[in-house]
Amino acid sequence: MLRILFTFMFAFSTMLVSAQSYSIDVENSKVVIDGTSNVHDWESEAEQFSGNATIEIEEDSLISISDLQFNVVVDGIKSGKGGMDSKTYDALDKKKYPNITFVLSEVTSINDSSLSATGDLTISGVTKSIQMDVEYEIQPDGSVLFKGTQNINMKDYDVDPPKAMFGAIKAGEEVDVIFDAKFIQ
Repeated sequence: MLRILFTFMFAFSTMLVSAQSYSIDVENSKVVIDGTSNVHDWESEAEQFSGNATIEIEEDSLISISDLQFNVVVDGIKSGKGGMDSKTYDALDKKKYPNITFVLSEVTSINDSSLSATGDLTISGVTKSIQMDVEYEIQPDGSVLFKGTQNINMKDYDVDPPKAMFGAIKAGEEVDVIFDAKFIQ
């Protein structure tokens, strides 16, 4: 009986220890926004972001993710063109809403290399529940790489697509957010 009790206590303590806190490795992660306009396609990169999560890995398998939060600083979104950046910041109302956030609600499925999840995405003060399909890879050092593309319609978040040259150039309503995020312990 004592052996069973010790075995149970050891197994329970191992389960508690296996769920670890992770944070995003900014230096080895990338978030890119791809969009279109009536003139040409465009790209901006988020240069300021943060994130953390509780991730459970057991025997090189992803078991669960909880408490995942991801934050992009709006004025850290850069296209390399100051005028375009300014229009983007205005469209996102960066003074009133300086951050874009994603908070995980639930991981609905996990397989060997991908997962499906839902969460709340907040842009310009508007929060919508989104569903995401994400590829992942557990690295030998215990870090986890998450990769995916999420299509977002700016109008869903009450964001008017940026315009330039007195409205002659208009950005399309939809953008693709492409992320390659490395989470480390």
